[in-house]
Amino acid sequence: MAAHDPQQTRHRPVVRFIWHYVEMVIAMFAGMLLLDPLWGLFLPPNPGTDVEVLVMAADMVIGMSIWMRVRHHGWAAVAEMGLAMFAPFLILLVPYWFGVLAGDVVMSAGHVLMFVFMALAMLRRREEYTRHTHRLTINPKWAKRAVVLLVALLVPGAVAAVNTIGKFADLYERRPDTVSVKPVPRPHDPAKPTVALLTSSEGTNVADLLGPYEVLAGTGRVNTYIVAAGPGTAPLTGGLDLVPDLTFDQLAGVLADHDDSLDAVMIPALQDPPQAEHAAINDWLRRQSASGTLTVSVCRGARAFAESGLLDGRTATSHWLRLAGLRADFPQVKWVAGTRYVDDGNVISTAGVLSGVDGALRILERLVDADTARAAADRVHWRYYSPGTAGGIPTSTLEPLDAVVGVNSAYQTGPSTIGVRLVEGVGELELASAFISYTEHAMVARTVAIGEGAVRSRHGLTFVPRAATAAGVGRLLVPGLDAARRQVAGTGGEVRPEYLHTTEEFAFDPVVRDIARTYDVRTALWTAKTLEYPVLDLDLRGSAWPWAATAVPLVLALLGAAAAVGVIALVRRLRTRAPSTA
Repeated sequence: MAAHDPQQTRHRPVVRFIWHYVEMVIAMFAGMLLLDPLWGLFLPPNPGTDVEVLVMAADMVIGMSIWMRVRHHGWAAVAEMGLAMFAPFLILLVPYWFGVLAGDVVMSAGHVLMFVFMALAMLRRREEYTRHTHRLTINPKWAKRAVVLLVALLVPGAVAAVNTIGKFADLYERRPDTVSVKPVPRPHDPAKPTVALLTSSEGTNVADLLGPYEVLAGTGRVNTYIVAAGPGTAPLTGGLDLVPDLTFDQLAGVLADHDDSLDAVMIPALQDPPQAEHAAINDWLRRQSASGTLTVSVCRGARAFAESGLLDGRTATSHWLRLAGLRADFPQVKWVAGTRYVDDGNVISTAGVLSGVDGALRILERLVDADTARAAADRVHWRYYSPGTAGGIPTSTLEPLDAVVGVNSAYQTGPSTIGVRLVEGVGELELASAFISYTEHAMVARTVAIGEGAVRSRHGLTFVPRAATAAGVGRLLVPGLDAARRQVAGTGGEVRPEYLHTTEEFAFDPVVRDIARTYDVRTALWTAKTLEYPVLDLDLRGSAWPWAATAVPLVLALLGAAAAVGVIALVRRLRTRAPSTA
């Protein structure tokens, strides 16, 4: 018989105590991760620091309490531990309400104190937390049921994770090759105001960029350039590659050659660029602002704007989904909702996505005249133009039915790849409507730019396709009213081309209708909501909900459960058949 080690016996209670603590920490974080999404269905996007803190603490207490009951702790111990976890946050919220502590201090200090208070509560009942009597015992029948349930949840969960991650990764994926296509040079007229629209090498929102560009360039009264920190193509939403007109240095050269200056800069939503490019963009924006340039952000471009420090102490707006994060990260900015744009002197910020059209119209009002702005709105069929003032928009929040985007990103059963034919002379808004609506907003498919070579848009931008033929796509969309009138053919393959724009109307109208008809009305409404585009006057017809996609996780769960039951039965049979040993 092995000798009994008294030192090991003395250490066992300490190990049990520490392990018990670790278990509860894991349980409380599991509670937070699992319960937090449920609160999001009922709370507004930015409920306030105090509500966020209390909800987070409640999530952790619930997770910890369930695990303590599984460990056979009494209700008194559970209540005591719950109070120990809540107490630090309740104490710190009092000075927060009086304006003494900042929200981030409450959050960080509360967590530190919570872990300390938990340890103190355990030390108070140290005998209970070091005894063997709380060893976890599981009924074999319940263990088998738990395995079946776990597998049933894991299968649809894994499919959802793979599909969703893949769709988001494709949104701004950079092309693997290098292209040598050059932009078409355009004459510069120093008598006209000059506006530069910014891009990032890591990706730029296609509608934030191309919508304002067409509004401005279409007037013929503005020098309009797409600029970048350095050379190379700029990936736009959905795999559309743009060749910027000029780099920062080239733009400076053009302006110097004509003894001219930059009048306005527009910042669309940019994907985070590398550190060096990020620094170059911030430096360039600060220099332009210091020289008196009007600076305008579109949608999430307000983040890059705020990071430059140019919004400090100013009033601004952004996409309704982004305002909560912006308020938390940039409390020095007064963020407002429910308006198309905020004009605060030499800075203008717009709400989400298509609000950039109004931002461009406001630039025209300030740099040219109101008649030019009104004509520009009519030219692109923008029916929400509010001359001289910012129009109001709904103050949107997440609602239960908005879960449709999660269903689509995870389980959409429609065509997973949509080819978009690039056609010479296509309108910039027409192009944007095809690449952003089905991808970043509806999340029903990925798009592929198809064409036989570089094409020039209606107002001179250069785009490069990623595929030469339509082989392998589920649908082939051809954007552009002119392309529909000319019945531009596809590029090979067996997929029939579908013409998106067949009548004179705003470019996004037929796309939203197509999403309703091809997929479902709820997805179309979510798409319009996140585009910040009212569609009450559009006749949306189609299925009310993506029922087929909704059924997919249920079928996968049943298949997973059946597989788990089969494996358990097989293991049991093999065990019963195994010969017993003497």
